[in-house]
Amino acid sequence: MLRHKGKGYMRSSAPILAQLTTRRAGDADTIKAHSFCPHHLPINSTTATFQPLVLIGQRFSCYSSDHRLLFNPQGNSVMKRLDCKALHYQWGRKGAESTVAQLRKDTIEEDEFYAELWMGTHARGPSQVKEGEARIPLADYFKDHPDVLGQHERDGVGLQFLLKVLSVGKCLSLQLHPTREQARELHAADQTNYPDANHKPELTIALTNFEILCGFQMPDKILSNLRSHEALVELIGEKTLSSFGATTDEGEKKGALKNIFTQIWTIPPEEIGTLLTKLLSDIFLKEQRSQTDELIMGLSEHFPEDIGILAPLFLNYVKLEPGQATFLGPNEPHSYLSGDCIECMAQSDNTVRAGLTPKFKNIPLFCENLTYRMGGPPIFEPQHLADGVDEYSPEVQEFAVHRLNKEVSVVQPIAAASILIVVNGSATILPDGGNEEKIEKGDVLLLPQQLGAKLNEKSDDFLAFRAYTPPPKEK
Repeated sequence: MLRHKGKGYMRSSAPILAQLTTRRAGDADTIKAHSFCPHHLPINSTTATFQPLVLIGQRFSCYSSDHRLLFNPQGNSVMKRLDCKALHYQWGRKGAESTVAQLRKDTIEEDEFYAELWMGTHARGPSQVKEGEARIPLADYFKDHPDVLGQHERDGVGLQFLLKVLSVGKCLSLQLHPTREQARELHAADQTNYPDANHKPELTIALTNFEILCGFQMPDKILSNLRSHEALVELIGEKTLSSFGATTDEGEKKGALKNIFTQIWTIPPEEIGTLLTKLLSDIFLKEQRSQTDELIMGLSEHFPEDIGILAPLFLNYVKLEPGQATFLGPNEPHSYLSGDCIECMAQSDNTVRAGLTPKFKNIPLFCENLTYRMGGPPIFEPQHLADGVDEYSPEVQEFAVHRLNKEVSVVQPIAAASILIVVNGSATILPDGGNEEKIEKGDVLLLPQQLGAKLNEKSDDFLAFRAYTPPPKEK
């Protein structure tokens, strides 16, 4: 239970059988915990220095009004609940139709877009630790409780991943994420559009059927798509197309694709409308439209004069089923189209855009940075770890994700702090050394390193995801 008075707050969990008095040198403010008032602990201080004290049968955490830990005899191996921030981009779903709104467990504004739920310490959407009615920024909590983190996290930069839930109502921008070195350079030159000096590899796990454009298709498919539109053949030239189709050298093939893609994406703005009008008219008059045609028509409804609507000519169209995933490394083109997903990434918000958005675009940089790697849909398969637990562990150092269903019985301890979100159903959780609590859809938990738990009374539709930074592998 928590009670406020004055400038601080205290979290109480048992009757008090002793009195605490503390004073900062040169400061008349005091903190007192009175033995006969276990549920109302008066505080009138922002004191940070304590004199020796004796507590009998009492456990509480005390914080100042600026979120500094004043006292914590409980230790750090305590599961905490998090309050997480929703972001309201217009590509999200509206009101109660949005999974993000449902998970947020707050008053839902039916005319508001709910696009993303962020879980982590990123400055744009920091999570907060719930201490009764009070909220402590997660980054501050880690500073005061470093033992919550694994050794590799304490030696580094703290929490290294950002976990999200996305609810996509219409397409996101055509985008890529730079490498770590590129991110540092971009951030140094333009902190407004590139707010982080870090890369952003990301894992996408479908919660519903999830549609995405990602990665370049096989060369023959790209060539067939381009040749099916007279306006593009005229723009690119048959000689260039033939050269792209004929070469068997991988480097030359990528170079030819780069020339074609860049030629289309960098046509003068005054010519884009004419090109797209001709191409869309040709599609409209077809008796039978291909899937690629339908995708272009669908994108044009939202962005009729945006060159990005031609992305389906080049990129794989992937429809992930629930539980399926894709991993997007640096400089891989992609655009989410619709559906709900879990997304986990290195802690960064750096994005280079080239279409399907009114936001800032940097098309020359986009065209230059692309890998131009061609292939089939990049489906990422999880590894089965135990009953009810699958792990998605791409070859990156910042994150791995566990998917937990009703068959799970134990949340295994990990040598790293982890964040767990329940996206469906309910259960009870009994952390090691703690008390059993009910958890349900929308609950987000912080599990300290090496804290395990038992999961009981799981509903048939129970589904949760747990993200963490794996400890470095021994060499």
